[in-house]
Amino acid sequence: MRANTYITAIVSLMALLLAGCAKISAPTGGPKDTTPPKVVKMEPEDGTVRFQSKEIRIMFDEYVTLNNPTDNVLISPPLRESPNYTLQGKSLVIKFKDTLRANTTYNMVFSDAIKDFHEGNTLNYFHYGFSTGDSLDDYMIRGNILDAKTLAPAQDFYVLLYRGKADSLPLTAIPDYVSKSLSDGSFLLKNISPGDYKIFALKDINANFRFDLPNEEIAFQETLVTAVRALPDTAPDSLKATLPYVTLLAFAGEDTVQTLARYDNPATGVYKFPYKHRFIEFSATPMDAALDYFEQINATHDTVTWYFRTPLTDTVRYLFDADGHRDTVRIVPFKEKKQSGGRGRGQQQVKSKLSVGFANAGEYHKPLTLTFAYPVRPTDTFNVWVYSQQQDRKDTAVYRYAVPDTFSMQLPLPMTLTEKKTYSVMISDSVFFGYNGLSHDTLRTQFTTKSEKDYGTLIMNYQLPGDGKQYLVTLWSNDKIVQEDILTSSKTITYPFLNPGTYRVTAFRDDNANGRWDPGDYRKKLQPETMYNFPTTINIRAYWDSEETFAIGM
Repeated sequence: MRANTYITAIVSLMALLLAGCAKISAPTGGPKDTTPPKVVKMEPEDGTVRFQSKEIRIMFDEYVTLNNPTDNVLISPPLRESPNYTLQGKSLVIKFKDTLRANTTYNMVFSDAIKDFHEGNTLNYFHYGFSTGDSLDDYMIRGNILDAKTLAPAQDFYVLLYRGKADSLPLTAIPDYVSKSLSDGSFLLKNISPGDYKIFALKDINANFRFDLPNEEIAFQETLVTAVRALPDTAPDSLKATLPYVTLLAFAGEDTVQTLARYDNPATGVYKFPYKHRFIEFSATPMDAALDYFEQINATHDTVTWYFRTPLTDTVRYLFDADGHRDTVRIVPFKEKKQSGGRGRGQQQVKSKLSVGFANAGEYHKPLTLTFAYPVRPTDTFNVWVYSQQQDRKDTAVYRYAVPDTFSMQLPLPMTLTEKKTYSVMISDSVFFGYNGLSHDTLRTQFTTKSEKDYGTLIMNYQLPGDGKQYLVTLWSNDKIVQEDILTSSKTITYPFLNPGTYRVTAFRDDNANGRWDPGDYRKKLQPETMYNFPTTINIRAYWDSEETFAIGM
């Protein structure tokens, strides 16, 4: 009896212990660690002279990982063979394979190469320098890199420094010094010898420190840059700000060879012919039978669209000429797409309709406009029913319009409408017929009219430097162009009827007066055309005039 009682007590005690263990949870801890690793010791020390060691050991305050050290650890002057990088506990060990040059200052820049083990916090920039001679070079060059077209910071560009003066240096030679731009576009080349240098920045796709691929972005300065003596870290910021600062504008070279891409035939009688580059003059000469078509060239002058009056039944050939670039084009009849009609139905052809849309619905300063996906045939008259809901009744108005005997893909519908009122618009089916014979279903739309008080106005005073150059100014909304203007002298432009929101203004100096921004060309020693951004975004409010002054290049 006592034995059974004893066993029962033991079992109960174990159950209580197990239940208590089940309730134990991991501690929640504090806020997430966002601090990058810190260097606590270096062997040999940073700045060592008469360096003879075969390896460097860098110790951190926590365990770290390595992120592609071959690309993210930059050594100047560059070595023939990359060192070995290994992690031993909380230390990074770097072992050299090359024999180091005598009386030479070496710099190692760790750019995004070191992260802490747990959270992945990156040590964004860490510099280690040493000299195999009796002294350490203490000159420097600093600056930043911007995207030439957007003026945004250009990150992860290699900065290349050469002692020579030959223009072929970035094409054929390894640089004497190398660094890398940070997230804000800034860069620093330190512990370099005094003198004048050629400087370049390169988005080095194949990591060989040479500008040898057509799609590699490059930035350069025509004149030599002079290294200056570095100031101690304890120097006041006001004194550091007086040091020279180099700004480089990065661009991708333009492939100027014109090509005609494969044409697109999205519907019966619609053919789009896209070119790689903008053209000025275009002509098409029939090599077989001549076709009856409408021709439309888009606003950017890089795509030609043909609309046929009657569907194409046989393959024909045309000789296209875009500013002297010639192509023989075979145009084949449209093939109707097919889709599965479900079990037991086999294949069914898709019946196309003429696509018709409404533009400017409810706008105060623009009429309601029909937009056609295909040119439509002339129509003498047709009815548009307009309904407006009143408090006690529904008003109906009927407007009559016609489609002119011209190339029509848009048709304005001027109406007398009351501000701030809701309208429904209806057009019967089969009113419009495309030249390909397709028509449409019943068209309906509903909108509430705006008033003048729903819009804002921007008055921009453009001030030009009076250099005789042509400037192109652009108003943007959500990365879409609102209006472009070409200026040759200072001018005030009023932008009325702007929807409330945030806008920005850009400008560039159109050196060759071709109406578009052109990148540079290093081989021709051409810098990209200079861009200017209005320093702030512009907030447009309803029923409010905003006035700004943009001093361009001044």
